[in-house]
Amino acid sequence: MSDTALTAGQRAQIEALLLQQQDAVERAMRAQQGGAGRVEFASQLLSDDPDAPREHEGERELQLERADHLADAQRQIGDALLRLRADDYGACSDCGATIPFDRLRAQPVATRCVNCQQRAEAA
Repeated sequence: MSDTALTAGQRAQIEALLLQQQDAVERAMRAQQGGAGRVEFASQLLSDDPDAPREHEGERELQLERADHLADAQRQIGDALLRLRADDYGACSDCGATIPFDRLRAQPVATRCVNCQQRAEAA
């Protein structure tokens, strides 16, 4: 187990936040893609208006970008839930320092402490 100082109550609170986020992402994916997978969704976008592909190219790109963003969010949430359940949650992936509970509550998928995140964003 990492040396994170999360209490059982804090862990439960984080898990509830992650599950809420997971549910919201899944609802957004269903709403956007109508239950189709990413490849099927992309094929549907391309076949919706085969006579005017350039007219709707920007819109299709935005929809695919949104689908990618949602899939990435879903992966991050799933990874965070796995770390939480494996007691590997709350330690910075770069330096190993404990990520403060307030940061985890605000950003439950965080894998870095604030200092390491700032360094990563600056690089």
